Amino acid sequence: PLEIAIERTIAYCRERQVFGKPVLDNQVVHYRLAELQTEIEATRSLFYRAAQAYIAGEDVTQLASMEKLKIGRLCREVADACLQYWGGQGFMWDNPVARLFRDGRLVSIGGGTDEIMLGIIAKGMGTLPSRQA
Repeated sequence: PLEIAIERTIAYCRERQVFGKPVLDNQVVHYRLAELQTEIEATRSLFYRAAQAYIAGEDVTQLASMEKLKIGRLCREVADACLQYWGGQGFMWDNPVARLFRDGRLVSIGGGTDEIMLGIIAKGMGTLPSRQA
């Protein structure tokens, strides 16, 4: 869904004219979309690393928590950035970016919130304060 949102946004920004030129012709737009695509690839690499470790029988709690944290935040970031370039069209019910904006939020909530993932990661790093009775 993230790549689809970017692909559809690119297509839309090629067509949408602002001040007599396509929105995509603005450097800030195509650079931002390139940054988001790079983040998707980096996140995919983390996923593949965790999958490889899992197949090898390793404990992947730390990597899986990092991946869930990263992809949840990236869902929000991609949805927000793409929606910005769609303008009012981005809020139309049948728009895939609008659906990502609405439904993608669940990624950071379902199965453990971002804060829970951060707690798991911090615990694995040994940085949580010790509990004293």
